[in-house]
Amino acid sequence: MTVLIYAIGIGILAGNLIMMAMGFLRKLGIDFIPDLALRMVFYTRKTHFNNHVLWNKLWLRFGVLALVMIFCGMMLSPILKFFLGKGSTFTAWFYMTLVVTGIYGYWIHTGKPLFRWQTEPEPVPDDQPRFSFMTVDGILELRNIFRGIFICGGPGTGKSKSLIEPIIQQSAAANFTGILYDRKFPTLADEVAGAYGVSSVSNYYVNFTDLTRSHRINPVSPKIIINASYAREAALTTFSNLDYKSSLKRDIWLQTAEALLTGSLWFLRNNYPQFCTLPHASSLIIETPTKTLLELLGKDEEVRGLVAAITSSQDSEKTLASIFTTVQSYLAVLNTPEIFWVMSGDDVPFDLNNPDKPSFLVVGNDADLPTTYSPLISLIIATATKRMNKPGRLPSIIILDEAPTLFIPNFHELPATARSSKVATVYAVQDISQMEGQLGPQHAEMLLGNLSNQFYGRSTNPKTLQRVTTLFGKQDVEYLSYSSGQSTGDRSSSSSQNASTSIQQRDRLPMQTIRDLQTGQFAGFIAEGSTNEFVTQFMAPQSKAKTIEPFTTVSEAEKRANFRQIKEDVRQLVLENTKPTKPDSSTPPPKPDKPKGPEPPDGWEHFS
Repeated sequence: MTVLIYAIGIGILAGNLIMMAMGFLRKLGIDFIPDLALRMVFYTRKTHFNNHVLWNKLWLRFGVLALVMIFCGMMLSPILKFFLGKGSTFTAWFYMTLVVTGIYGYWIHTGKPLFRWQTEPEPVPDDQPRFSFMTVDGILELRNIFRGIFICGGPGTGKSKSLIEPIIQQSAAANFTGILYDRKFPTLADEVAGAYGVSSVSNYYVNFTDLTRSHRINPVSPKIIINASYAREAALTTFSNLDYKSSLKRDIWLQTAEALLTGSLWFLRNNYPQFCTLPHASSLIIETPTKTLLELLGKDEEVRGLVAAITSSQDSEKTLASIFTTVQSYLAVLNTPEIFWVMSGDDVPFDLNNPDKPSFLVVGNDADLPTTYSPLISLIIATATKRMNKPGRLPSIIILDEAPTLFIPNFHELPATARSSKVATVYAVQDISQMEGQLGPQHAEMLLGNLSNQFYGRSTNPKTLQRVTTLFGKQDVEYLSYSSGQSTGDRSSSSSQNASTSIQQRDRLPMQTIRDLQTGQFAGFIAEGSTNEFVTQFMAPQSKAKTIEPFTTVSEAEKRANFRQIKEDVRQLVLENTKPTKPDSSTPPPKPDKPKGPEPPDGWEHFS
């Protein structure tokens, strides 16, 4: 009995020490030894990381392996002892254990599977980027990050500390380029600054509240909107984020707004490329009277076709004026010196994964004003992702925390199309219903289908709970029941006992288990990795966050001067194109039949 207790203790200790050593080797980047160790304990893709299955604990598997190797070494030690001589029992035992372990490891590494039910591990290219996470059950590895990562967890689940921050750190270690959306700037931005501190990748930061820590950016520069379709999509992204519900209905005001902004951008791009910015385009719409604006845009033959639907409806001036009022009121939200300053420069290259200039862009929102800046952030991210999704570029990553606060057209298709371009997508949400509310049920399902690695933390949302439970499926559970009876006759009595078994299907992961997950605990599925599914506690790594120091100076006077200059640029532009032509002096103008009163102004506010 004492020997058994000692053996169990040695097995537990050895299992935990081996697991810690494998984790340390992973940290050092020595992956082939942990990979071999996992194969030595039959840890294949079909192995499940379920907490209720004791055999799936890595410390137990490693402990059993250690005991088996020690036992085999002990049994074979007399062979070695024969050559070493007397007084060398322990030495022979120790070296024989190492020899047995080495032979077994070599057999696993080069030989065929030991049992027929084992499958050959899928070959993974040595240069394939991977993400690994430390858990209490061992290392959870994602061997194909380009199949997309979905993270779902409400406030307090630890998705940032347990998953997003490790992803940032490992992306920096791999010199990944890409873009990150930080809803609570600079929480994740500081992590990027620390992780990429010694990287060869250049960092850029964009936010609209602290301009001393923001680069300037122009997502509608002439280099980017190379045809009218790009301008149209920029307009769609902007107005869809200003009023998402109306964008679903495709109201007439939205169609008019998109046509106006598309026409304004394309007019500036063709005729005034130095003014092709979102602040200039929105100011052109806000500051210019309706009739004058339509006449101005109509002077460009290409733009005339873009706004043809509006110009053809000028007979209904009252309706048109009402629509223009709505459009101008929406664009007025973007009419601030801070937004004009950030969006009128061109510091940030949008070819983030260009081998000649690898870059990583962090776009930050303000937790107090998320809806104000969402149109601009969505436009920046939509533009960047299009430029990144090209073959022959560097491996890159798109990380969106609290992603449903943004609307990016056709984003549900991106993970599938970007996979071949070595672009990994990380999409984090609080719950499924939030995601469906922004994308719609159909597009939400399409996006989930394209994100093959999925992590689910604690949730109280019934739809999320039901989804996770359904994905884990059911299992057959055997129930044993007993019954007893007693009968009494005239002369005798008898008793009987019966045992019966029944098999019932039960959820493998009940809803209450997901609801009761603690901070840092996640359940989920891996497409290609060390396991297919898991329910485990993640161990958050040490943060590498480093405060972003101010890297530019922007005074209040500079902001306001830039704001006034953009307005003046637009006024001069309109004035140049609307100057009345001088009449020919040889032909006097005809005299009116009666005195002509003052001409009413052309502003839309006078149409009614």
